[in-house]
Amino acid sequence: MGFYQEDYWAIEFLLEKGYLQKGSSVIECGSQDLLCTREGKSIPNTKERKSAREIFEQYGFKDYECIDMDGGHNALQFDFGLDLKEEYQYNKQFDLVTCREFGHWIFDQRQMFENLHNLCKVGGYVIWRPFLAGAFGYGFYAYNPNKILHLMFANGYKMIRVYITEQVYKENGEFAGRDRKYPSLLCENGADFLNALDVYLDKEDTWRKTSLKVGIPSINPTIIWQKTEDKSFESPLYYYDEPERTITRNAKSVLKNCFPEAKKGNVAIFGAARAGNIANEFAKASGLNVACVIDDVQTGTANFCAGGGGIIVSFNEFLEKYQNQCDFILVGPYQNGKIEGRDGLRIPVCRLDGRWFV
Repeated sequence: MGFYQEDYWAIEFLLEKGYLQKGSSVIECGSQDLLCTREGKSIPNTKERKSAREIFEQYGFKDYECIDMDGGHNALQFDFGLDLKEEYQYNKQFDLVTCREFGHWIFDQRQMFENLHNLCKVGGYVIWRPFLAGAFGYGFYAYNPNKILHLMFANGYKMIRVYITEQVYKENGEFAGRDRKYPSLLCENGADFLNALDVYLDKEDTWRKTSLKVGIPSINPTIIWQKTEDKSFESPLYYYDEPERTITRNAKSVLKNCFPEAKKGNVAIFGAARAGNIANEFAKASGLNVACVIDDVQTGTANFCAGGGGIIVSFNEFLEKYQNQCDFILVGPYQNGKIEGRDGLRIPVCRLDGRWFV
């Protein structure tokens, strides 16, 4: 566990954009060591561990605490696998909560995430750096990227920014190095997260594609999210069901994270068959109003919009009569037809991704 170059970037971003102010409070999950300079140079190991606290103080944070069973850096010696409120009567909340390369060691994952949730103020931020699936089991857990989104959507979090790095540990556990050739911004919203991650992981010089003799590689996104709702923590666990129903789960949170700001709340659905029906169920659950349904073949009224807004129009009729009324075009999953890039289209096209929903 350590404080690296991307951690400087994350804190500077939150301060520069006004998400956090000088004088904010912070708690770190893990007694984080200062291992890197702002320029990315490693700080040599010494007998005396340097605390990341001094960096937060330099950035103007006033209230700093950390939690770790090792007691390092005057940490609160709390077991993060237990309910901090019940076990330790610890009820403090902070503007910023960090959990970097720490959570994968906690066996009770539900309790770990609930503690993070409870430590963060409403309107506050969490910086979380996990090991993604494909990290060769470093620690107890590596995380499925889809489930990261499900966790956020179930709890009303808003993804703010993601950075990514790779690192390698030798077979004996010795730290071999961190790769920052690609530490740039990965994405700024949930819609881009999985696709951008796919592109990143497919690059040819990734350490995932090197021999294990070099070391054990891991992929480490540094994710910033905001806690936007005053609600109890919810696990993103649901029973299996058909897409028409799963698409409605956490629909408002998906809308907040993955779509343009709906100023009018009006959308057009592309496709009058099953994919359109799924899109319509999402629209109802998220509070969007369907102005019309665009289809290249069918005419009349879409049977899934019997309550209104179900008139089927051609693309040209949409451009003439409806485009100015709509914020974006909503496309359901499994829709084979394509509307993106057509001449005259001036509003965004947003496709529902089945991976966003449990």
